[in-house]
Amino acid sequence: MDIQEEQESDPAWNNLPAAATRRRVDEDTMQIESDIAQHLVDESDFNFVKMRHLNHFSDHIRQLGNLLNVRSELPEKAMMDLKQAYRQSNGHEANFQILRTKAR
Repeated sequence: MDIQEEQESDPAWNNLPAAATRRRVDEDTMQIESDIAQHLVDESDFNFVKMRHLNHFSDHIRQLGNLLNVRSELPEKAMMDLKQAYRQSNGHEANFQILRTKAR
């Protein structure tokens, strides 16, 4: 039941003074905003398509076919290897250190 239905079904709601009604509405609003904020923290993963990638989709679909047939395991593994090599570098001229690490 949403708040408006609750208000309409509660006979005491209509008898509340204006200040009490406003306070109750404010409390309900704060509770809803708190619930939404908590949901965003708990459930958001920022796993969405970046806008700059959308212009590549048509080319990829033409080249690779159905996107369900495309796997990302190899690029993800390569990225993990690069991240590990970067962590092993000292950050100064990291490109050369990464290449040297990967060439071993």
